[in-house]
Amino acid sequence: MERTGPKRKRRGAQAQRRGERWHDGPPFTTALGITTPMGHVIYPQPTSPSDVDLSWMIGRTITSVGFHEPIYWSFQFGEEAHISVECPWRILKRGRTVRSSEDHKQQYGLPAPIDAAAEATKLLSAVKVTTAQLRIGTSDILVEFSEHLRLEIIPISSGYEGWQMTDPFRTEYFAQGGGQICVWRGDA
Repeated sequence: MERTGPKRKRRGAQAQRRGERWHDGPPFTTALGITTPMGHVIYPQPTSPSDVDLSWMIGRTITSVGFHEPIYWSFQFGEEAHISVECPWRILKRGRTVRSSEDHKQQYGLPAPIDAAAEATKLLSAVKVTTAQLRIGTSDILVEFSEHLRLEIIPISSGYEGWQMTDPFRTEYFAQGGGQICVWRGDA
């Protein structure tokens, strides 16, 4: 049964005002589109790295770091904001690497393999963010914490997304391959 009528047209018009393209059919994913459970596709729009505001991080802590096979990491800033990472990251203390995504499940002669998610949570949940910046050109995220700690998220692919970030205002940013940043505002 095909859905038509004013209600269907109104939903399409609302989606267009929010910057979405309405998809009236079975769910699918396009190269830059994200398919929602309702079957419409949102298209994040390219934006300038200088338009990405990371000031919301200052004064917050990373409450948890999670790992999901095979390469998906999540850095949670409470329940309202997070960074999802599919590229290498590292934590430095006084300029030296103390833990990285590459250390996960490595034993290095220790009694047990390293749980990088648990160790990163322990390190970062005890300190507050002092500064945060997005490196123009490479889309690296550099987050400085008290106690001389620094988190570096380092996209290395020219083709794959390195990270996705949702801020407390429901704005989503995507670091595409090669350093391009795209944005989608969920409340627009």
